[in-house]
Amino acid sequence: MLLSSQPGWAHGAIATVSPTFSIEAAFTSGEPMALAQVVVYSPDQPEQPWTTGQTNQQGEFEFSPDAPGNWEVVIRQAGHGTTVNVPVAMAPSTAQAQTNSQTAIATSVSSSPLQRWASAGAALWGLVGTALFFSRGKQS
Repeated sequence: MLLSSQPGWAHGAIATVSPTFSIEAAFTSGEPMALAQVVVYSPDQPEQPWTTGQTNQQGEFEFSPDAPGNWEVVIRQAGHGTTVNVPVAMAPSTAQAQTNSQTAIATSVSSSPLQRWASAGAALWGLVGTALFFSRGKQS
């Protein structure tokens, strides 16, 4: 059973999760995230992928959790991505599917290579400026 959740927006991507654990990923423009990389982490072993795969051409991906808890699904494509937290209240074999679709929460933001280079450049610029400030010597 899927618990209530809200829409998740992160770096130009949104993902929704249905009660049958079907994920639909799209860019904020509405275009599906076709063939995006998907990594699913179980609540029992959150440091190791439980399964990996790709979305189809419509940005859809399905998985079948085998334990209750908060499952994490990471979806990435072309520098855009989102992470959705999928709360599972009980084992799917005993869960009743709800009739309406729910939306999962995005919990992290992916950064593009341009953002990483800009951050590295800003850090380097700050380091050089600090070094020059302290190297100027004592003035009277």
